Amino acid sequence: MKTALLTGAAGKVGTYVIGALARRGVEVVATDLFSEGIPEGIRFEPCDLTDANAVRRLVSLVKPDVVVHCAAVVAPIAYAEPELAEAVNLGGTRHLIDAIKTHAPDAFFVFVSSYAAFGPCAPGDPIRRSTDPCWPDDNYGLQKLTAESWLRYSGLRQCSLRLGAVMCIDELMPAHPSYRPFVFMVPLDQPEHGVHVRDAARAIASAAVQQPDGHLFLIGGDDSWKVTARQLRGEVFSAIGLSMPPEKAFRPATDPSVKDGWFYECWMDEKQSEQALGFQRISREAYMDELRKRYRRRRLALLPIRPLVSRTLTTASPYTGKRAIEPGATLWNDVFRVYDLPTEVARTRSSQPPPPSPFATPPSP
Repeated sequence: MKTALLTGAAGKVGTYVIGALARRGVEVVATDLFSEGIPEGIRFEPCDLTDANAVRRLVSLVKPDVVVHCAAVVAPIAYAEPELAEAVNLGGTRHLIDAIKTHAPDAFFVFVSSYAAFGPCAPGDPIRRSTDPCWPDDNYGLQKLTAESWLRYSGLRQCSLRLGAVMCIDELMPAHPSYRPFVFMVPLDQPEHGVHVRDAARAIASAAVQQPDGHLFLIGGDDSWKVTARQLRGEVFSAIGLSMPPEKAFRPATDPSVKDGWFYECWMDEKQSEQALGFQRISREAYMDELRKRYRRRRLALLPIRPLVSRTLTTASPYTGKRAIEPGATLWNDVFRVYDLPTEVARTRSSQPPPPSPFATPPSP
C-alpha cells in the first residue's frame, strides 16, 4: 500500500481528498495546523509548513511514496494577508520540495494549483488551454505559477493541477472577513468555470495514483459549469433563499478587449484532463439541487426578511455607501485599496524581494 502525505488536509479541498485517496487504497498521512474535520482513523501529523525544520522532520518521519500539496492561502485571503500568503504559498512549497528531495527523492509530487496562474481573462477570450502563456497580475496567481515552475525544475517526479472555482455546499461564505467585500469585486460578466469539490478531490486522487510525470491538468466541471459570475451567483443566491444584490453593488464591467480590468477566472479546456483522470461526475444543475435541498428550511425562514437581508449584504460592497470607492483601471487597484495593502505590496505583489532560484538548472529536454 502506498503512503500519501497530504498537506492542507483540514482545508476545503483537503478534507475531501482524504476520502478520495483512501477509496483508491492509499494510506493517508494528513498534515495541517489543526486536525478539525479530519476523520478518525486517519493518521494526523501537525506541521507548520512555514517552518523548514518542522517540514524536514515530518517528511523524514513519514517517508511518503506520494505528496499531495493542497495547503495554500487562497484568494482573497491572500490579498488581505499578503505576507502570510507568501510564507505559505512560496515558503511552504519550497520547504516541502527541499525536504522531499532530501528524505523521499522517489516520491511523486502532486501540486494543487489554481487557474489564477493564467492571469486576467475577459469575456470573449479564448478558452484557456494548458499550453497557453500565463500573465498573472495578482500575488496569488504569481505565487501559484512560481511554485509550479519550482516544482517542474526540481528534479522530482511531479504534476500540477490548476483548479477552477471549487464549489462546496458546506462553506459558501468562509468566515474570513476578506470574502464579504470580494463577492462584489468580480464583475458580473466575468467567465467562471466551477467544479464541485468532490470532483476536484477525485481529480487530485487520480493524479496521485496514476502519477503522470510532468503533466499540467486543468480541473473544471463539465460544460454546464462554464457560466458567468452573474449566472453562478444568481443561482446560488436563489438556492439559499436570498435575492441577488443590485448590479450597482458589483465592480462594473470594463472594456472586454482590455484584460487588465478583469479577474483571473476563466473557462478552461478540461477535456484532456477529464480523459486522463476521469473526475467529472457532478453537473452544475445537480449541485444547485443539492444546495436547494440543504437550505430548504432556511429558505422558508428567510422569506419574510429577504429584502432586509439583501440590503444588509449590499452594505459589504466597496462600490456603494458613504465610503464607496471609484473602480480602478484594474481589479488589483481595487484590491490594494479595499484591503489597505502597503505600497510595496500594491506595486510588486510581494512583501519580499524575489527569492533566488532554489534549484539547479532546468533539466535538458
